[in-house]
Amino acid sequence: MRSPPLAAVRLDPEGRSARAKLVAVATAIVREALAGSGIDVVASCPAAAYDARAPHEFRADALVPGARGVVVAASGGPALWRAFRAHIDARPALWDQSNPYDAYVASLLDRADAALASAGIHFRRFEAAFHAAVRVDFVALAEIVGLGSPSPFRLLIHDVHGPWWALRGAWIVDADVEPPRPHRPPCPGCAAPCIGGRANAANPPGATPEVRARCVVGQSFRYDDDQIAYHYDRARTVARLRGRRG
Repeated sequence: MRSPPLAAVRLDPEGRSARAKLVAVATAIVREALAGSGIDVVASCPAAAYDARAPHEFRADALVPGARGVVVAASGGPALWRAFRAHIDARPALWDQSNPYDAYVASLLDRADAALASAGIHFRRFEAAFHAAVRVDFVALAEIVGLGSPSPFRLLIHDVHGPWWALRGAWIVDADVEPPRPHRPPCPGCAAPCIGGRANAANPPGATPEVRARCVVGQSFRYDDDQIAYHYDRARTVARLRGRRG
């Protein structure tokens, strides 16, 4: 059996320094499970950092007894969409699902579930999909783990992918996690061409494709045209893409 990735040494419960055991770092397990899937932007934080902003009923220990951390996964750029298109083009009947993209993402997140379970880690998963049964504040989660910071147009900006990224899933785990990712907010000091200048900051536009395209960060990760269309007009885009297969 392959050893868990990026194991960390911790004293056993009896505190005997001569006997140490390896404790899997859940962040690395999720990252490895999702590698190559397009959901490859992964970060985490200790449970205490999450609890400081979570409503009482969503505190980590209330959801997973003994919780020690939270792992958050996101996609950046068009890689996930391209993998989805390859998957669904080979299975065109999947276009009949109510939200085929979210269903595909969920199937990928299942890989992380299986890897965590295989490592003996207890967890609870949350999805960023609109149909998710339980909604958590993914914007707050992204800020806590260092994946993004607020932009003038009310979308979190990643310091590499800019506005071309999206949160996909999160796991509260009873295992060690990596500390938050260092994030340098790219918006302070920027002239804000995204909203036509700082003078418009009091009444900014929404995160339209045009506004996102004016951001000075991450434009090499711009979504494909069909991906953008899907996010802003899913029904019409699905009908058009399904028609291409007819």
